[in-house]
Amino acid sequence: MTLGERIKQLRKENGMTQVNMAQKLGVTKGTVSTWETDSRTPGFETLNQMCDMFQRSMDYLMGRSDDATPPPVPTDEEQAKLALNQAAEDLKEYVLKYCRLDQYGREAVESLIRAEYNRCRAQGELGPTGDYAVNIRIIS
Repeated sequence: MTLGERIKQLRKENGMTQVNMAQKLGVTKGTVSTWETDSRTPGFETLNQMCDMFQRSMDYLMGRSDDATPPPVPTDEEQAKLALNQAAEDLKEYVLKYCRLDQYGREAVESLIRAEYNRCRAQGELGPTGDYAVNIRIIS
């Protein structure tokens, strides 16, 4: 089964018209039509939205699998772990970028962090300090 055929099948199984589907995905009816006829292929973000919308795996949507079982929903613990891993990766990226800034840039970043920290503290929005641990290694 082609991607277009699978999109059409899932749309119909879910009682949606091309117009309904287009509205949910933020595209035009004509775009949905071109997907269903395999004239065009949706981008990754749109494919991902469709997987969520139809509760099917990417492999199923793409026609690489006939297993229509909905993908497992991550537990709250798994979601929290993924969020922490993403936060760690983001922080690593920010630290590396900060290290490459000149003095003016570092002072600007520090000023912004101080201002936002003070704002959050004043609004009682600071997270607990025990939730984080930092280990930074500097190579010279």
